[in-house]
Amino acid sequence: MRFWLGICLLLMTASVAWSQPVGLRLSSFRQDVDLLKDVGAGVQELLPGGPVLAVPEGKVPKGPLVLEFDYFSVGGAKSFHVLPGPPFEAKTAILIEAPGHSEVWSSYVSRLSGLPEEWSQLRFDIVLEADRVMRVRNARIRPEREGEFNASGRPRRSVADEILRAELSKEYPASIEAVDVGESTVRVSGKVGATEDAPLLADIPMDLLLMDSGRFEVLEPISVSEDGSFSVELPRMRTRSGHAYDRLTSRWRVVKKAGNDVEVLSHARYAEKVAARDPAPPLLDPVSKKGLGGWNAGVIPGELGTLGIAAVTVNVVVDTLLAPVSGPGTLPFEWQARTFHARKQALERFDRTFLGAAADNAMVSAILLVGNPAKGDRPGSSVLAHPDATREGTFALADVSSEEGIAAYGGLLNLMAERWSRADGKFGRVHHWIVHNEVDAAWVWTNAGAIGAVSYMDLYQRSMRLTDLIVRQHDPNARAFISLTHHWAEAGTPKFYGSKQMLELLASFGAVEGDFPWALAHHPYPQNLRNPRTWEDHQASFSFGTKKITPRNLEVLDAWMRHPRMLYQGEPRLVHLTENGFNSPDLSPKSLTDQAAGMAYAWKKMARLPTLRMWHYHNWIDNPHEGGLRIGLRKLPGEPTDPRGPKPIWHLYKDLGTDREDAACAPYLETIGIKDWDEIHHAGPIE
Repeated sequence: MRFWLGICLLLMTASVAWSQPVGLRLSSFRQDVDLLKDVGAGVQELLPGGPVLAVPEGKVPKGPLVLEFDYFSVGGAKSFHVLPGPPFEAKTAILIEAPGHSEVWSSYVSRLSGLPEEWSQLRFDIVLEADRVMRVRNARIRPEREGEFNASGRPRRSVADEILRAELSKEYPASIEAVDVGESTVRVSGKVGATEDAPLLADIPMDLLLMDSGRFEVLEPISVSEDGSFSVELPRMRTRSGHAYDRLTSRWRVVKKAGNDVEVLSHARYAEKVAARDPAPPLLDPVSKKGLGGWNAGVIPGELGTLGIAAVTVNVVVDTLLAPVSGPGTLPFEWQARTFHARKQALERFDRTFLGAAADNAMVSAILLVGNPAKGDRPGSSVLAHPDATREGTFALADVSSEEGIAAYGGLLNLMAERWSRADGKFGRVHHWIVHNEVDAAWVWTNAGAIGAVSYMDLYQRSMRLTDLIVRQHDPNARAFISLTHHWAEAGTPKFYGSKQMLELLASFGAVEGDFPWALAHHPYPQNLRNPRTWEDHQASFSFGTKKITPRNLEVLDAWMRHPRMLYQGEPRLVHLTENGFNSPDLSPKSLTDQAAGMAYAWKKMARLPTLRMWHYHNWIDNPHEGGLRIGLRKLPGEPTDPRGPKPIWHLYKDLGTDREDAACAPYLETIGIKDWDEIHHAGPIE
């Protein structure tokens, strides 16, 4: 049940405007003084006269309470006190978090702790700077929902693990079976139980928490056939928060009204079919499985052709593309009827890289990374990054928990996909999009705070779906890849999630919310990144319960991705091994030989595994910032006698996939301790 409150209008030296649903009357008054008086020694005294919210008929909801409203604020508030009454006294004032800056309508939610037993009104004392403005609408108090706040008392930006697990396994009387997004319409089809009266279709934007039915914004009536089926065609565009909103990224759910609440009747479902724009870019079928990571155009001209590289990965730190304001060096772009600005130089730098790859007919996979504002990164990262990211993360998860975050991040995705998926290849081409990095190790690489695995996957799969839905409009063959480490059935550290669990959860979300053609970017490094002798990896067993997947047991990954639960429309998904390399602990002959032997071993393993379509060697050149690892095909740029010189593994890699492969690999049989490459393949069952 919702408890709506009457609202009075307050105008201070700055402006605060309040509104509420039609049918409630407003009274108003003006007060031209600050609501906090400084009485010295850092002590402030509350002054009377703030907006007053009266509980209808004096009935106060029981149990823990929450204050909720939508706000638009230029500059944000200095402070926010709530006073229960009457009488309104400073000694009973409750300090709660002040609304921050927001240039679109945003949601404010705060727990009301410490209220007395008896009260019938709440007074808001909101302090603004003299030049700031705030508007508030749809204010209400309501009972606190289970799992709504985290341990620190802040609203969760994700649903708790236990609630999500129950939702993923729950059975509902209705179902949505298909969502098709056309050029101008969205068609939603499904079935409703015969006993359901007046079913409605809820349009749920991606940023809203799935369980928060009180904030479902649009409820469309459903006309149900005699057999319980329905098919509703709606305009693709609608208005949201004063902007044109593209329903491309909405979830759809069957519901019905239950008094003042909404009762859920089905799982939510995203679009699966998306209209592609014409003309689509040509399909590129790589000529081999040989790829390269960490490549940049211009460092060593002609390297891709010399090595016979068929694919490359390129890091794209997306917040470096976003300009805070327009200027001579910026390019305006629009998405969801909002205008943003990109840095021209940053875009053009990637243009050169992608055009360089295209010159060698190399497939490009862009790795989408978001700077972590908790580390003091670039200003753009605070708009794009998940607000709960902590300093422990090298990068952050994209903010898919707010309307503003999705607008900005989705806008950049749309800009990149539009620019780098052109049929004419004017700016170069990106063929696939790797969504963040090593998300099973999110605490280190794609941080969204300390949350459970299911909560994290709920956020991450939204970032994947956002990417998928946007890029497939421009290139129907493009895929959104999940990036995972070699930690498999065991997480590796207590704060990691484990690759196997991440894939199981992604499949579970797809089963209930609609499948989509996601792909896998796996990183099967050796068990010990410093030891290239991967054939000795004792933690890599031939079972689905293996601790790690390394080159030694790649058969496990191949078998797992051929399991029916992992298939997409009956076929195996794309699997690219997008970051893998072998260390040379030093430049001694033994170390360099072991490094090359590891590569020969892995390549021969992969050759017989049909789902493993690409091997991206990482790193191209030894990097002095990788904790002492020398994983490169080439030596360090600062190597005194041979800067960037090719190692034996470089010569081996050049010959892989050619008629010289067997001769190039043969010297490493002795290093591994075998006589024939047939000995390395596992022929037994995997279960």
